[in-house]
Amino acid sequence: MVQQEGKAVYHESEGWQAWIDVSKLYQGTKAPFNPTDPRGSALSPAKFLPHAFNGSPWRDNTLISESLSLQMPTLEGVKLWDVFKERVEPVVKINFKWTLSHLKAAISDGDKWDRLEDGERALILSTRLFAAVSLPNHECLRRFGRSRAILVSECRMRCDIAFSRMSLLAIDSLATIKAFCFYIKANIDAVTSRSLWTLMGLVSRSAEQLGIHRDGTVLGLSPIETEERRRIWWQLQHLDLILSLKNGVTPLSFGTAWDVKLPLNIEDEDLDPNSNDPPKQRTGLTGFAYTGFTYYLLEAQRGFRITQTRQAAAGEDSLLGCLADSTIEGLEKGLNENFLQYCDPINPLHILLQISARAVVNILRLRKYHEAKMRSNSADDKCHMEHFNLCMQAMSYQVVSYANPLLQKFRWLAETSFVWYALIGILVDMTLLTDVATIQSAWSLLEDLYTTAPHLTDMSDDRRVAHAAKSIIATWNECRQKPGLEYMEKPAFVSQVEELLAQDERNLAGDASRKENQTDTIMDFGQVKAGEDDLQPFGFEFADIDWAFWDSIS
Repeated sequence: MVQQEGKAVYHESEGWQAWIDVSKLYQGTKAPFNPTDPRGSALSPAKFLPHAFNGSPWRDNTLISESLSLQMPTLEGVKLWDVFKERVEPVVKINFKWTLSHLKAAISDGDKWDRLEDGERALILSTRLFAAVSLPNHECLRRFGRSRAILVSECRMRCDIAFSRMSLLAIDSLATIKAFCFYIKANIDAVTSRSLWTLMGLVSRSAEQLGIHRDGTVLGLSPIETEERRRIWWQLQHLDLILSLKNGVTPLSFGTAWDVKLPLNIEDEDLDPNSNDPPKQRTGLTGFAYTGFTYYLLEAQRGFRITQTRQAAAGEDSLLGCLADSTIEGLEKGLNENFLQYCDPINPLHILLQISARAVVNILRLRKYHEAKMRSNSADDKCHMEHFNLCMQAMSYQVVSYANPLLQKFRWLAETSFVWYALIGILVDMTLLTDVATIQSAWSLLEDLYTTAPHLTDMSDDRRVAHAAKSIIATWNECRQKPGLEYMEKPAFVSQVEELLAQDERNLAGDASRKENQTDTIMDFGQVKAGEDDLQPFGFEFADIDWAFWDSIS
């Protein structure tokens, strides 16, 4: 790590000095620093070359008012900050406590807000967006007097404007990288995966330019700097993998030779700014436990993928396939030893970690049995029943997540990580079952699911909801014809989705007309026009669903 114009710069070449603007070494008065001048950027060469798109592909002063305030009423800003701290920060912990205190002070103090760097302001705005996303609609109406859609759109608009005022193709601050981490994760289910995937590439390249892909111990950084950069880099890898799965594209950086170690299992106060030695890791769970668990999963998968990459020729195999049985078993053992044995059943974060860990291992096994099911030539093969049982287990974890009152503040996480292909797997497999008790237990579980998960009956926002509802009705009509089920009482939720679908169809023409005028009532700055997701049918993970078979029962 070297310094140029007071900014930390990462260079792998010993000849980095050749990039310095030598005119700045001359005697005399130094020109004032101008952040829009490419020569003033720590990441620009000495030649006077402008950044592509003037540093930002979104920068257009004819569309965005440079004088538009990014702040919102203080009371609302404080409330959104409190929501973020309660619902988001415990599970996406990439900031230290002192960083959060510094940012919070600026929310209600105009002078401190004005003194913030652009990246810090964007970081605050992205936390507000995430907070709005984490709230259900009725909470937004109660706390802010407007719908969730409007509040989220307002927060996203301010984020987009803040980013548009930066040199996004020359990011040189960790705060900006953090802001994008929150922005991308908050938008996982709100904007197209394709656009987020492209944005992820921009952010990852900027992070590499800052040397975040190298461990701080290699660069001679302090324990605090090292720990901060580790948290950021692993969060970027986490987001990269999520978007890879949603887009069906192999994440190239996931299996490459970066050397960033996992963050330490410590509390923030364990870090001493006056010490050059890192603190000793704690035994048991800390406030960083859930984020640490997320990164632990990534490291286990990364180890397997690196081995897989070495064994396959370039481009010969995808890195999105199933993990080996031994890898899954080793991962489960590691989760038990490092996390689950320390969980306190009255701590909400620990409960969430327990459910999430079991659910992840279950899904990894489900992917393997899905692959086996697709290769099977006989309906009597054991893999079909195993696949069904794993789908049932996945939905059971979802029900527990929704039903537990201690987990209500993390409900957004259960909704954004809802395992759609497990729900569809139950419906697909049920048509092949003959055991009456097993089929009845499946309908009982689905009733529990639809009772505890209101988002599965909201037809207005997600096409997957309507498609799943139609599939439930089709599956019910087929199951009731099976021997022993002719007189089975129709579950209440089936009648409910039938009525919702009928109402949805009656209002279809009116809805289409209202959507054309929606921009008059809801700010949709930066949102992608409807229809771009058509390449991904209903948003289901394409690689995990046999669509030919699925369509045959719709």
